[in-house]
Amino acid sequence: MVEKDNADNAQEFMQEQVNKVFEFWSSNLKLPTIGPTYAFSKDFSSFANDFVTLGKVMIELKSNMDSYWSLVSAAYTRAMRNTVEQAPMQLVTKEDFENHRRAAIEAFEDTFTDLFTSSEFSEVYGKLFGSQLNVSRAVQSIVEKNFKMLNLPTRSEVDDILKDIVELKRTVRDMKRSVEAR
Repeated sequence: MVEKDNADNAQEFMQEQVNKVFEFWSSNLKLPTIGPTYAFSKDFSSFANDFVTLGKVMIELKSNMDSYWSLVSAAYTRAMRNTVEQAPMQLVTKEDFENHRRAAIEAFEDTFTDLFTSSEFSEVYGKLFGSQLNVSRAVQSIVEKNFKMLNLPTRSEVDDILKDIVELKRTVRDMKRSVEAR
């Protein structure tokens, strides 16, 4: 009976919190219909979709990072095990320390070279890099929408302006050369 009451209280608390969040956003959407708040509220569903997409991409990134660090961690463990097997048991003389250093360098070099040249590592790293680019694209998309809404130049617009400037410089330089040649 007590367990059922606790579950009901938790359910009631959760519903209360959801209602508070809903009321907060509803009141924000009712603000005056000028300025950036109106523009943001007008495209709310678009922003919500963008943030859901960003969340999915970040989950994919986390999964790929876990795979990457799992491979690196396993290689590190192998290298440490190989170092312990190859290095002298006692470090008494300077030569013992030098032999231990050489064994460690060799073990780590061999293990990580094997890791970095494996097809499994290439596949995992490719997925990790791809998901990092996807996160960057998702964030850039959100930022560009916000900049457009605020009447600020977006990155793509600035890139177009820079291309035009380079083209104008090239045209002016060619015109100068043709005038100097005459």
